Amino acid sequence: MLLLMTATGGLYLWRGGESLLLLLTAGGIIMCGGLLMQLYGPRRVNVQRTISPDRLSAGDAAVVEVKLTFASRIPLPWMIITDYWSGGSHQELVFPGFRRSFSYSYELLSVPRGVHQLHGCNVAWGDLPGLFTGSCQPDGKQIFKVLPKALYMGGTVPDNGLIPGDRVLPARGKHSSPQAADIRDYTPGDPFSRIHWKSSARKGTLQSRVPEREAGQMNCIVLASSPEDYDVPFGAYVPRSQRAAVIPAFEQAVSAAMGMLLSAERSSSYIQLFSGGWPEGMARHEGLGQLPGRVRDLLTEIAPSGSQSLSRLLEDASKSWIPGMTVSVITGRLEEESARTMARFLVQGVRVELYYVWDQPSPGSQTSGNPVRSPAGAAGTLPEMSRSTRQTPGGMTESGPGDPAASGSRQPSPGTIAGSLMRLGARIHCLNSAAPAQGYKGAENYGLPDTPSSH
Repeated sequence: MLLLMTATGGLYLWRGGESLLLLLTAGGIIMCGGLLMQLYGPRRVNVQRTISPDRLSAGDAAVVEVKLTFASRIPLPWMIITDYWSGGSHQELVFPGFRRSFSYSYELLSVPRGVHQLHGCNVAWGDLPGLFTGSCQPDGKQIFKVLPKALYMGGTVPDNGLIPGDRVLPARGKHSSPQAADIRDYTPGDPFSRIHWKSSARKGTLQSRVPEREAGQMNCIVLASSPEDYDVPFGAYVPRSQRAAVIPAFEQAVSAAMGMLLSAERSSSYIQLFSGGWPEGMARHEGLGQLPGRVRDLLTEIAPSGSQSLSRLLEDASKSWIPGMTVSVITGRLEEESARTMARFLVQGVRVELYYVWDQPSPGSQTSGNPVRSPAGAAGTLPEMSRSTRQTPGGMTESGPGDPAASGSRQPSPGTIAGSLMRLGARIHCLNSAAPAQGYKGAENYGLPDTPSSH
């Protein structure tokens, strides 16, 4: 600008003229404004932020309220405040004029699970034409955590605190015997010292006493955390245009684990949580009642980075199992090694509930050499499906017009791992996909519809 003014002044002294005088006067005014902006511009800029609501779940919108204060001797035509978050950035244009403090708010839409941090802030200002500007980076760090959105069996949580599908123990009547409530059928693995011989002789089948720890609902959650357990199978990829609407398999698994933990908290049930990245044979959480804050933080920050396979996790977790417990296994894709481990536990009398995203052909089936794929090659489908069925992005089969299965329940194909485990007595649940802004749907129940769920 100084060079331009020097050239304009030289031309005016040489040739004169009103036009050059006007340019010289306008340039001088602009230069004086820029000099004043540099000398007496904003100082002591302070930015404060408040994030609401206090507890966020994945897919929710976070409202950020910003209050900015500064000191300046001249009016400011405009300011731009830029916040750099871990998931993106936000710019706000304001016109302060003679004001020295102002507030505004903005939303962070569909915030994903995890710990979100403000990496930096930049405040810029300038004169009206925008030729002379200044900026600063106010200090201040902001961190907020986003919990996984809980996925419940059957839908949302009613006002009475019970989850649809919860198992409710019947109340004892006036004439019921308290001893009868402490006796159950014999389960393989029960020690002979707990066998109730009188009740066994009366019923004709072996009966066992219920230990004190088993009297309430008990559940062990085994959450697979190895990256291989969540690799998308060949043929299960969705088109690029639809990927934004599909929830990653690991996020669905963490949501299912959060729903089970919250259900156990409301019903004061005994719960265990096993996952990778922890000393072998040690549960990440074990107890009943209110969940500690560290458990919520664990599910907020957990990532599929464990080194233990699902089969190894099941072996470690089984060291603390007692008869009567329900084992909930959550994984992305089913594979042969872990399926054989679960089958062995089922034969031993362990109650297994399996939550998965992708199924695979079972070993020895006619389709065992084929990957999980859809007829159209878009989303992963279960093999051996008729032509009138299709697959949703989450791995669910949907019956089309004219399909005999359209009026009945949708179940895994007999030639898949899920179908084989269901025949052994496992409860099978396929996790659905839903857009985060709409919340997560419930899990589709396949196995043993006449048996109440334990959570």
